Amino acid sequence: MSDVLEARALAKLYPVSTGFLKPKALVRALDSVSFTLAAGKTLAVVGESGCGKSTLARQLTMIEPPTSGALLLNGADVTHAGAALKKRLRQQVQMVFQNPFASLNPRKKIGHALEEPLVINTPLTATERGDKARAMMARVGLRPEHHARYPHMFSGGQRQRVAIARALMLAPRVVVLDEPVSALDVSIQAQVLNLLMDLQDETRVAYVFISHNLAVVELIADEVLVMYLGKLVEQASKAMLFGTPRHPYTRALLASTPRINAAARQTRQVLTGELPSPLNPPSGCAFHKRCPFAVARCAEEVPVLESLGGGQRVACHRVHEIG
Repeated sequence: MSDVLEARALAKLYPVSTGFLKPKALVRALDSVSFTLAAGKTLAVVGESGCGKSTLARQLTMIEPPTSGALLLNGADVTHAGAALKKRLRQQVQMVFQNPFASLNPRKKIGHALEEPLVINTPLTATERGDKARAMMARVGLRPEHHARYPHMFSGGQRQRVAIARALMLAPRVVVLDEPVSALDVSIQAQVLNLLMDLQDETRVAYVFISHNLAVVELIADEVLVMYLGKLVEQASKAMLFGTPRHPYTRALLASTPRINAAARQTRQVLTGELPSPLNPPSGCAFHKRCPFAVARCAEEVPVLESLGGGQRVACHRVHEIG
């Protein structure tokens, strides 16, 4: 199975002011993150707020360039591409934002919003653009008369359907979904998730699905990345991560998620302390100050991602001891 997206040691540093006449500090928002994504698959990215999920999304969609590392799209190196090649590659990676109330221009009709990517990137006529927009609306469950309506005339779920339709107008290979259902009611969430899975079956588009909701991730993902303070701490298939999580942070996240099935519940692990400041990260393992299994080595050495077989990778010094 061919990979449509590959990240190689992606890192992003932001200069941050620490005070008047003081030197700027560097925040390492993303620290050497690597993964691959195959066509027709969904890669979920989970972690607490501030762990680097949205920063990763901005790198993948080429909104911002990485400080170091490489991003390959269909084998082409995006990070070192020229302006013309980068413009073509951007058409193959689209994004659906978290808030459908803010991601659509309230002054533009839905039809105009859907046709705009075609105006910018294709030589299609106005009639052809209108036909494609209406066809895409039908695929996401919207009626033809919605073409001439404004965003305020739609519900939250309908607006997110419009946003999904807009992302698919250029037939991208990858769609980055940044918390796409968190602003919706639970019943509407299920409809939007089912729509996304149906569209993936039809088009073989690959998803990068960013979410806090592990129940949603368990439904839609094929593989999961767990991030903490900009670092990748565990990577595994959905079945392996939810069945046999190995990193203490992953276990704590899963234990905090309500589960109906008693057999699937994790032993509760109470984390002490707060998420460290990225301006002053801890030495050694970034998680060691909150980890119930931490030893002296954890405060001194940075753990590397170790392959445990079956595609599972974990960054933990004690992964073989704690089982």
